Amino acid sequence: MPATPLKRRTGVPVLLGATLVLAAGALVACGGQDGGQAATAPRNAPAGAVDRVQIKDFLYAPDAVTVPAGTTITFTNGDSAPHTATSGKSPRPDGVFDTGTLTKGERKAVRLTRPGTFAYYCAIHPFMKGTVTVR
Repeated sequence: MPATPLKRRTGVPVLLGATLVLAAGALVACGGQDGGQAATAPRNAPAGAVDRVQIKDFLYAPDAVTVPAGTTITFTNGDSAPHTATSGKSPRPDGVFDTGTLTKGERKAVRLTRPGTFAYYCAIHPFMKGTVTVR
């Protein structure tokens, strides 16, 4: 279902879906292994930049993200099954990043500093795939 446009008192359109995603992200960023350091993208992040990837229902959500160089991306496993986010194309990791095995509720942050487009997959479930584009 598409996001519903709203207007604030200022008349600026706001997307309800984006507001909910940002609010949920703020709640997730309150704790975790990274001490909250991955809570937000740098101030110069392009509009729509995402620094969190949820693993749920054997999918990465979103499965494609674009971030500025230096961004820390947090992968959080919301499934009961264990998963990884391993850069490369299955079955060949390329060594750019690897979250290791994440069990339900676990999260791991990876910092990406080199521009490029990086494919990743779950080493346990290789049909799960995503990409990160670093600018």
